[in-house]
Amino acid sequence: MVQQQVVGDTNKRWMEAVKASNAVALATLYTEDATLLPPNVEPLHGRAAIEAFFKAGIEMGIRDATLETVDVEYLGDVAHEVGEYTMAIAPPGGQAMTDKGSYVVIWKREPDGWKLRVDIWHPNAPAPA
Repeated sequence: MVQQQVVGDTNKRWMEAVKASNAVALATLYTEDATLLPPNVEPLHGRAAIEAFFKAGIEMGIRDATLETVDVEYLGDVAHEVGEYTMAIAPPGGQAMTDKGSYVVIWKREPDGWKLRVDIWHPNAPAPA
């Protein structure tokens, strides 16, 4: 399906940017007014805040990520995606770990293509006590 491929292509670029430790490339995949809703963090608004968040994450050891789309539905210029992620984290001087969880993205079609408008995720593991 062509539309499924649009999300898949952008997700591939997202994963490549993580692997390349490129927070700028990650941020450009989001709309200028995007909202990022990470677990245990206040909501972040705008591309600059999103870039800063990913830069900090990369500095803390995010090394690789895999996104797997479970479902995507297009409604005109908006789409919603449900998926699962796996993230490899190797903190400097710390023990490497893997984070697995689920995500939801609301996409928006812009003149230069589909971009992430709202991005929220949560780990499958319970929060530490």
